[in-house]
Amino acid sequence: MFRRLLALLTLAAVAFTTGGVGATSAYADTKYRGEGDQVLRIRATKKPGVIRFTHDGAANFIVYTIKPNGRKDALLVNEIGPYDGTVLYNAYASKGVIGLAIKADGAWTATFKPVSGARCWCSATLRGTGDQVLKLSPTRGLRTMRATYGGDANFIVYGYTRLGSYPDLLVNEIGAYKGKVLLPTGTRLVTVKADGPWTLVRR
Repeated sequence: MFRRLLALLTLAAVAFTTGGVGATSAYADTKYRGEGDQVLRIRATKKPGVIRFTHDGAANFIVYTIKPNGRKDALLVNEIGPYDGTVLYNAYASKGVIGLAIKADGAWTATFKPVSGARCWCSATLRGTGDQVLKLSPTRGLRTMRATYGGDANFIVYGYTRLGSYPDLLVNEIGAYKGKVLLPTGTRLVTVKADGPWTLVRR
């Protein structure tokens, strides 16, 4: 009887964390699935983290964070059509997050991860497509970043020396781009906003 009860409780816990119902921690690898418009509730947190979103619809895919007072806050995603990208939340000047407001016309997923789960910019050259959050060893001395971009919409790159403080705007262009910019001393996290392929090279 005890084993049967334990098995039922385990199944309930799995459904609780993967089905997008109720509140759950935003720190662990928690994955939600849904379709169409939805409001997700999570345990209130001020801790920074990353979320990987996917969407297979043809129309708008828009995601806002929701503050503890129930109002929309940061715009995380605003794209049309299919989407697969990773974004940062609670990065700076945040009063915390208690949920997500999602607008979609297709199936979507939202996977919460800690900042340590961001993609590693481990070697000098890194290639990617679309939105990404990148972690790296804190830079020292004079360091530069050479960037190329092949998309049509915004290409925005921020560098963070410390989460909780405002980031450095490294690149903000529309359409194809090629250039070299300063990578501030102490940069340990970089976010990329893009709708096409990009390459980043550290020197």
